[in-house]
Amino acid sequence: MANPKPHLVERVAERLLQSGALEDSAAHLLGPDGSFGLGPRPASEGDTDAVSPFALPSVAGGSNVDVLDAPATRPDLGANLAGGRTPELPSGPASVDTVALERAGMVDWSRTRSRISEEFRLVQRQILRNAFSPPTAEPGFSNLLMVTSARPGEGKSFTAINLAGSIARQGNHNVLLVDADSKRDSICYPMGLADAPGLLDLAADPRLDPAPLVVRTPIEQLSILPVGRERERSPVLFSSAEMIRLIKSLGRRYADRLLVLDAPPCLSTSDPAVLASVVGQILFVVEAERTQRDEIEASLDLLQACPSIALVLNKQHISSRYTFGAYSSYYSS
Repeated sequence: MANPKPHLVERVAERLLQSGALEDSAAHLLGPDGSFGLGPRPASEGDTDAVSPFALPSVAGGSNVDVLDAPATRPDLGANLAGGRTPELPSGPASVDTVALERAGMVDWSRTRSRISEEFRLVQRQILRNAFSPPTAEPGFSNLLMVTSARPGEGKSFTAINLAGSIARQGNHNVLLVDADSKRDSICYPMGLADAPGLLDLAADPRLDPAPLVVRTPIEQLSILPVGRERERSPVLFSSAEMIRLIKSLGRRYADRLLVLDAPPCLSTSDPAVLASVVGQILFVVEAERTQRDEIEASLDLLQACPSIALVLNKQHISSRYTFGAYSSYYSS
């Protein structure tokens, strides 16, 4: 008697095997004549996957591949199908040194009573209160702080890295500085992290684990998540639902620390407007004697989804000796 016409599942399994996408542990399910074997998969000790002899390889969080979309018609999935394993992404530097931080704009925090250190302490007090003090604090939301401005060059990256460093050096809270600006001169470049995987790679592939991508610094409680390598796709990735999910996930995963997102200027890209609905706080940097009122108002309109927005004036020229830091020599004596 002639062999019956192969079942649809058999044809799919055969195509998966031929394409190389079917993992070795499932290859034995194909009979020597190419038919799909009905015998149960030999179970090894602790092997929970053996309960279903018909399980197809999974992708993106374990969802089964549609039988109508085998790798022969979707070659983009072929490399990642086998067993649903998490893809490996080459890691960047495990740490950066003090020189790298200084190149990115971090000030010398050994001068504990300088004017700039005192001003950052004032700023961080309100931020930490909103982030971690009940009843207003909401873990996974209020600990997400975005730093942005209206236009480029107003000092938002300088503010972000020094605020993060100031809080981390206090020793009460861990800080994760996230580079969320894909422009060519973001804070990652002077730190030597331009080619390191990071935020955009996590958004592009949800299966990646963020932990190996986090970079250590000489400040024990400060770490950095680079912007990543997928910069050419940044407009699509930042506006995607996956980026929103990723930021929320990072906020919940690192609920015990402050996440400082160094975002692009509001009037240069739509990214801050997208992120405004996800973060619990925004620090908006205004350059003294340069930023126009209508630019500030237009930017704040774009950020109104965030419940807490604080403005900080940067690059203000003060000549009076009665300012923060005037007693710096007294405290150091």
